Amino acid sequence: MNRILAAVDLSPMSRRVADRARRLAEGHRTKLRLVHVWEQPDVPLPDDMLERLYLHRQSQAEDLLTWINARARCPVELDVRSGNVGMDLTRMSRRADLLVTGTSSVDQTRVGPLTTRLARKSHSSVLSVRRRLNSPYRRAIAAVDLSDSSARAVDLALELASESEAVTAVVSLPSQDEMILSEAGVVPEQLDLVRRKRISLLEERLEKFVAGWGGLVRTRVLDGPPAETVAEFARRRNADLVVLSSRGAANSSMVLLGSVAEATMWTVPCDVAIARVPGRFRRP
Repeated sequence: MNRILAAVDLSPMSRRVADRARRLAEGHRTKLRLVHVWEQPDVPLPDDMLERLYLHRQSQAEDLLTWINARARCPVELDVRSGNVGMDLTRMSRRADLLVTGTSSVDQTRVGPLTTRLARKSHSSVLSVRRRLNSPYRRAIAAVDLSDSSARAVDLALELASESEAVTAVVSLPSQDEMILSEAGVVPEQLDLVRRKRISLLEERLEKFVAGWGGLVRTRVLDGPPAETVAEFARRRNADLVVLSSRGAANSSMVLLGSVAEATMWTVPCDVAIARVPGRFRRP
């Protein structure tokens, strides 16, 4: 990971975002680039007032740069520009390995619309910072579905939590099939037996899935809907990071984030990273 970009909106969350990005840049011995995109008001203001607003934003951004430089052991750059936040950050993500952003500036426990948009559209992996941590990530969870694309979630979790002893890979077994069988008249005892067999089979498949990472990845099969079970598991383990994967679609503006990944972003109580996987889609 050589290029880390931190999107800062100059709200109180910005210091949390900048500091997390700084720790990651130091861990990977690379430079950090802070970016603040200033959007002009929808209702026009006189030119002199617009200039005052821009200069005030520039001053706030430079204060943030001074604050982070006092802590940093890596080079830190600052980029302040006027434009459209979502479009500019998406475009800049083409030249980044990781885009670090925050949760909602209104409600820090929720993922805001901008972060959701970046998770959908960014060309790089995206890390959404919720908590203020004074240490590197140590309890990371990679939520997978055993596909080749989801393996990227494990890779990114190991990159971001490089100082942890192990990452936990989890896969969930939804209950829709058993619910349908129950409605079809299958007795609870049979359903319970089938469920236990399916979980055992999934445990075997998950062990094979993580074998290539040696002892760096632990495994856990969760019983229930993916978004809810991953969030609950993260709470019980007091996880500081959950990583999921999203497959981009080459030669188009499409990004296949998926309803499960997006729902998980909203429900987990800790920082969330979306690992971008290059897509193979081609427009006809």
